[in-house]
Amino acid sequence: MFFQMHTFEQSLVGLMEKTLQKNRLRQYHKLLNFIVFCDGIINCLTHVTEISSRKDKEYGLRTLLRHFSKWLFLTVDSPLLAEVHADLDNIAVAVKANRISSTIISTLLWKRGSREWSQVGIMTNNGEMYAATFVGPLFPNTAYMLNGRKLRIGILEWEEFCRKTTSPSNGSIVHTQVCRDLFDSLSGYLNFTYELIEPAEKIWGELSETWNGLLGIVARNEVDLCGIPYAITLKRSQTFTFSNILYQGECEVVHKKLSTNDNHWTLLVSVFKWEVHVCGLLTMACCIGLYTLLERYCGGVQVKELPLASDSVMTALRVPLHQASHHCPQSIPARIFYASWWLFCITIIAVYTGNLLAIISVAKEKIPFDTMEELAENEDFKIIIRKGSSYEDMYKDNNDSVSKKIWTKVLDTRSNIQDSLDEALQYKMLVQSGYFAFITTSITIDSMEKTVNNLRRIKCNTGLNYLSLPFPLNSPLAELFSDALIRLYDNGLLDAWGTKWYGTRRKEQVPAITKVDLSNLRSAWLMCLSGIALAFITLGVERFLMHRLKTT
Repeated sequence: MFFQMHTFEQSLVGLMEKTLQKNRLRQYHKLLNFIVFCDGIINCLTHVTEISSRKDKEYGLRTLLRHFSKWLFLTVDSPLLAEVHADLDNIAVAVKANRISSTIISTLLWKRGSREWSQVGIMTNNGEMYAATFVGPLFPNTAYMLNGRKLRIGILEWEEFCRKTTSPSNGSIVHTQVCRDLFDSLSGYLNFTYELIEPAEKIWGELSETWNGLLGIVARNEVDLCGIPYAITLKRSQTFTFSNILYQGECEVVHKKLSTNDNHWTLLVSVFKWEVHVCGLLTMACCIGLYTLLERYCGGVQVKELPLASDSVMTALRVPLHQASHHCPQSIPARIFYASWWLFCITIIAVYTGNLLAIISVAKEKIPFDTMEELAENEDFKIIIRKGSSYEDMYKDNNDSVSKKIWTKVLDTRSNIQDSLDEALQYKMLVQSGYFAFITTSITIDSMEKTVNNLRRIKCNTGLNYLSLPFPLNSPLAELFSDALIRLYDNGLLDAWGTKWYGTRRKEQVPAITKVDLSNLRSAWLMCLSGIALAFITLGVERFLMHRLKTT
């Protein structure tokens, strides 16, 4: 015991700073054992515990001395105070008995809403030596972990982990799903209660001069820990202490699949490439011409009854249209050519109708990009990255050309879309609308695939991301929670909770045959309407010319 409280405070602060830097539970239990001699010092117990509690709030994150230090006060004058307001868990005293030559050893227990002294032993002196008898452990509170302490936990809604709903009973806001199961289980194991607190900004947290959002209230020690797992990055590890890893995920890009038959207006002509159409038209023109010549000439001998050229042309044109003709070829060479033309048209029409049926029934996927380099060069797709995510730091701070192009496209996208209170829903709707690429973790995409169909995902090839709970820097709670999280992981509870709330990952479905609707026949209707319009225009022109001839 120091004779001057100021000296005691300085030594206690130095020991706390040294211990926090080690950030190991074994070091906490090894270095924070105190024996205080109070012989002749008035209110020794009260002064020392008050100073220790105050310094623990200033330097120990309200945790180091409260839960990990042990205090033994010797030769404390009796009687002990009935009420002790110290929040240190482990306090024991040796009190001199008034009428007997013995010392009573008592420990300070936690009771509901107060503290209470309990005798755990007695020490007697027979003139030659001291003998101590104990009926219980000297510091029994160590077996009860956090001893019912109320922790403040920062929280935000994250669809893959925690969802905010309204209680049907009293209308209050409650957080459910995996985060609720996790903290209910941890509170039972570590013996604490908790309060979930949302940041005023309702954002995840970014570093400008200081951290803001959810990470900001953790960095400022306004909460004891963050209830949402974050990816561990170099920038964050300089400000926060992370628990044991909860999840691991990969960086992936997700976008809606593109179909090659999205343009229904040109569906009938999109069956073949333009080269096939050009060759088909040239072939038909040549065949019509050859057929007309064969009808007029056969081996250099002119046929007596020459058919009209229009009859020969229409006979050849009716073949691809599956229309019969009253005119038959007169010469044998013309008949052979006509039969060959029929076989050719039957083959081409079969290929066309088969491809048309396949295109209408099953959507063929169009691959817009396969790598991050191709995504950066793709001018059709806009890129989304969640604000405050680790991928934002990765692409913003990276100096390679691909990352710079991607980050430029991200800023362009953000300038063209409005901020939404429900950020997750906004990103989901943008991806579903098409031509938006969302760079995020595989955990988020697994959740998105349960509600959004026809998604395609590719890997960013940046390695694994490890997600864990952030604590204030050097918080003693981090390792305490890490030990409990390892137990939960080994028991399979984290996976079980994920399956309970979100089910298993949906398997990739084979494209199914879809029914043909009116949208698939737009080009056919267009051709029909165009023919009707042309017919009425021709009719109008003919009527006009006939009326003009009559008047003249």
